[in-house]
Amino acid sequence: MSHHIVDFADLSYVYPDDNKAVENINIRIHHGESVGIVGANGAGKSTLLKLLVGLLKPARGEVRLGDIPVTPKTLSLIRQRIGFTFQDPEDQLFNTTVYDDVAFGPRNYGLEEKEVEKRVLRALQTVGIEHLLQRVPYKLSGGEKRAVAIATVLSLEPDVLAMDEPSAALDPKSRRRLIRLLQGFEHTKIVATHDLDMVLELCNRTIVLKEGKVRFDGLTREVMTNAKLLDECGLEQPLSLQGCLVCGVK
Repeated sequence: MSHHIVDFADLSYVYPDDNKAVENINIRIHHGESVGIVGANGAGKSTLLKLLVGLLKPARGEVRLGDIPVTPKTLSLIRQRIGFTFQDPEDQLFNTTVYDDVAFGPRNYGLEEKEVEKRVLRALQTVGIEHLLQRVPYKLSGGEKRAVAIATVLSLEPDVLAMDEPSAALDPKSRRRLIRLLQGFEHTKIVATHDLDMVLELCNRTIVLKEGKVRFDGLTREVMTNAKLLDECGLEQPLSLQGCLVCGVK
């Protein structure tokens, strides 16, 4: 399935204040991989995802989905194939009901209403919130808003799911539900997050960014046990690997 391969080729992006957000990034992600992107604040995680879905335009290099470059002319196709959830779910919830928010994407791409309804109900069932379909999004809890945001991209049936800080502000039960949901998503997952425990549980591969550059790209278990490297990149080992703070036993 070469058309599902994600390529970041010699990619650089500079913000208007001349801050180099990402520099000389070369990453290939194959179909079906679960990849965590981690780093301290300002390392370039969110920028990389925004470049992936065309919200930002690179200063140099390119992003490709298979043979398709991410350009203004291809954005419609790219955004059908790559489902992106923002760090703040309220950035993608703007309709008067949950149903209409989840239906927005399929309707925008001209699907018949019967197919739209089928996709909406399937997406809501997948994230376990079908009982919210007629609720007003802004009145939902943080975890419910996150679930609706995920449903909005699942309704497009994407080949790639890219998520920016998906577990932020979730209570433990909602976080556990999210992890189970993502474990059941069979296609490519790219998760940018500070939640290293979630990455350890969800992703086989982890990319560590520092000041816009790749410091590590390999097996998750390998980097999560490398306390020295994580510390150099402004990170700490997952809590599950740190052991008991009282007795020191792992």
